[in-house]
Amino acid sequence: MSARKDFSHNEEEDGEIPTLVAGNEQNINDILMSINSDGGKTIVSDKKIQQANKQLEFEEPDGQVKIPVSIITGYLGSGKSTLLEKIALKGSDKKIAVILNEFGDSSEIEKSMTIRENGSSYEEWLDLGNGCLCCSLQDVGVRAIESLISRCPGKIDYILLETSGVADPRPIAKMFWQDNGLYSNVYLDGIVTVLDAENILKCLDDVSPMTHWHGENVKVENDITIAHLQIAMADSIILNKMDRLHSIEEGLSIENSIRRINSIAPIHQARYGEVPLKQVLELRAFDTVKFDSMPDGVFHDPRISTVTLDFRALENELEFKTFLSKFLQVVLWNGFGSEGNGDWEILRTKGLILVGDSCKIIQGVRETYDILPGLTPEETSGCKMVFIGKGISEEGLSRILSIVIG
Repeated sequence: MSARKDFSHNEEEDGEIPTLVAGNEQNINDILMSINSDGGKTIVSDKKIQQANKQLEFEEPDGQVKIPVSIITGYLGSGKSTLLEKIALKGSDKKIAVILNEFGDSSEIEKSMTIRENGSSYEEWLDLGNGCLCCSLQDVGVRAIESLISRCPGKIDYILLETSGVADPRPIAKMFWQDNGLYSNVYLDGIVTVLDAENILKCLDDVSPMTHWHGENVKVENDITIAHLQIAMADSIILNKMDRLHSIEEGLSIENSIRRINSIAPIHQARYGEVPLKQVLELRAFDTVKFDSMPDGVFHDPRISTVTLDFRALENELEFKTFLSKFLQVVLWNGFGSEGNGDWEILRTKGLILVGDSCKIIQGVRETYDILPGLTPEETSGCKMVFIGKGISEEGLSRILSIVIG
């Protein structure tokens, strides 16, 4: 189920729709003479019609290069800006563009990189050398970034987007991922969450808005903080500031707490934001599935947790369609098609589904999912679904799955 943009009529963009004619008006001839019919095309603009038609095509236009975007998220003070600064200073064989959210950390890198005039940010690129560019954006929407890219064609290979330290990454990730199949010139490659090893447990456990150690209102609901959501959405976790810890055991305890929330994202230890670029770039988190990093044992946080389901291969496409309608859509859409609504919320979904002789990959962000063709891994005879979300349990999801596989 690929996400699609809504190109239906919008009065602000397309103007008013002419009044419908019933045929019994007193001045019917005058009305008909004043209308220039074009078959209804002008209900929406020509541009909208072209964009909507592109959604029905299957191949990308010739010559269009899509640029990957990695979202860099993490709490204030976790080291996001330091990580970006190290990448910019090191350089790369890729031409990397760094986009700093206007409401990001007030760190030295942001002060030096942000282009300002009379207190207002420019939506322009600043050449940092080493093949890197930087800009500051108040609007981190897809259109704003597409506009920036169009001003310097051929100069960007990769984009790193830093979000605000107290930003919920869910809507940002969904916005970029939904745009993947819509002939945008950018696509979401992955989400990188940077954590402060010294203080991340305080971020997770101190849920009182008035006493939180950051002094920010970071509680979301039911003892869940923004830190929980940032970890849950991660495809790669950078556990930074490891030099601040007192022992190896302390680091292992912190990693276990992280895995209770997200068991599938690899955790990379770092000091002063020093990490190999492969831990940040080219993650391909939304067109492949990798379960190799999942640790042995059971990790569970009652607030947000990872649930893995292993089950038999599906026999044919008909059973796969039943699986989608009776299981996946019920889970992602809070009980859609079932009695009552589910008391849960799915944040990320990854799946490897064997259907007859074929293999399918399922990727999801919140209630939206997509199905991609995949290659059957060696020594794999069954299916695997992984969900990260609020209020989920293996028992509850298995009960819904039993409707499909018996």
